[in-house]
Amino acid sequence: MKKNAYISIIAALLSISACNQNPTPLENATKLYAQSIENNDAALAKVALNQILLYDSTNHAYQDSLSRIYISAGNFEAGLKYAELVYSSGNAGNKLKENMALAYQQVGETEKAEKFVSNLFDDTRDYKYLYQTLVIQYENGNQILFDSISTQILELSTSDSLVSKTLVQMPGPVSGVSQQVPIKAATLFLIGNNALERKQDVNTAVKYLRQSIEEYDQFEMPRYVLMELEKMMIAQRR
Repeated sequence: MKKNAYISIIAALLSISACNQNPTPLENATKLYAQSIENNDAALAKVALNQILLYDSTNHAYQDSLSRIYISAGNFEAGLKYAELVYSSGNAGNKLKENMALAYQQVGETEKAEKFVSNLFDDTRDYKYLYQTLVIQYENGNQILFDSISTQILELSTSDSLVSKTLVQMPGPVSGVSQQVPIKAATLFLIGNNALERKQDVNTAVKYLRQSIEEYDQFEMPRYVLMELEKMMIAQRR
């Protein structure tokens, strides 16, 4: 009798051990996500995170990560869906808020974008957010606010060393790699681009584009615009 009881206990323990050796779907998905991070594989990370959230739908850290992947890939609607869940929970960090501002800007909800950027600037006093506000006003075609903010940035970048050292991210149309550009150079470029696109004022555009290059010699955007402008003017002469 005792022997049979002993055998039953051993069998039960072996059964439990076998069950423990089989990972759950959530554990498998978590391991897959860890593997994607190790291999720097964004596509695999997206698959893994979607699987994780099927089993753990309230994990804000994973929602945050998935929103960043979608936004960086240009799928702003999907990114905002997950970002808004994190934001509503009160667990949004500044990076997530910054991504949300970018995403709202890209989908045309500029009022929401402007609110996020304004709050970020108030909270951090990081002037890259003031530059982002300038970009939003440029895209909105609000010339009065654009002129006011651009003047403010130029004045501050001359008088305040902290502002002058502020870098903003700009696309690199030649290299394909984003650049970290001094805020003054970026602002001069945007003023020049505004003169060209909004006012059709080529002379003013060229003036500010050249000034932006003087501020930052490796700045690709103004060089690219000047090159395209020169091509256009040559073509018109023919």
